[in-house]
Amino acid sequence: MPMMGPAFMDYVMNGVIAGPKGNEHPQAAASPHGVFRCRGEDRWVSIACYDDEEWQSLLKAMPDAGRLATADFATTGQRLARIDEVHRVIEEWTLAREASEVVAILQDHGVAAAPVTTTADLATDPHFRARATFIETTHPLGFQETIYGAYVKMSRSEPAVRPGPALGQDNEYVFKELLGLPEERYADLIARQVIF
Repeated sequence: MPMMGPAFMDYVMNGVIAGPKGNEHPQAAASPHGVFRCRGEDRWVSIACYDDEEWQSLLKAMPDAGRLATADFATTGQRLARIDEVHRVIEEWTLAREASEVVAILQDHGVAAAPVTTTADLATDPHFRARATFIETTHPLGFQETIYGAYVKMSRSEPAVRPGPALGQDNEYVFKELLGLPEERYADLIARQVIF
């Protein structure tokens, strides 16, 4: 849904009905711009070049992709006109490497690149571990689980993060204290399994 805004506004304001875009920039503002397969099972990397300087940096990082280092691909417009070919050559290069290797090479050359991560990648990522993006906690039913930590990090206070409640965990507080149900009525609702 967060990606729908531009297409929605283009329809509302301009009457343009969006079609499929595939693996490219939605407004044709960059080339290359997409995700590319790497060595390994379902491993990918995202790469984006928004200007000709970034494109030249990509070419330096991929010396074996010389067929793209011609005048035919010098400008973003030219690359957009032949985007399938651009992406095919880049993917030939990325397929021969691990995603982490591709990212390291491209970032060392100043090219925007990042791995497409799995949940397992995120849970073991040293940066996310250091930032407590995921935390270990004990569920009210007694088992250990990994949950998201606090999204907002503050320098002087530590937010309380806890797992979701067990079914009926706060019933007494809600029904007896907040709603003021008498003990007999509360017990009757439990006995008839209206509440648990």
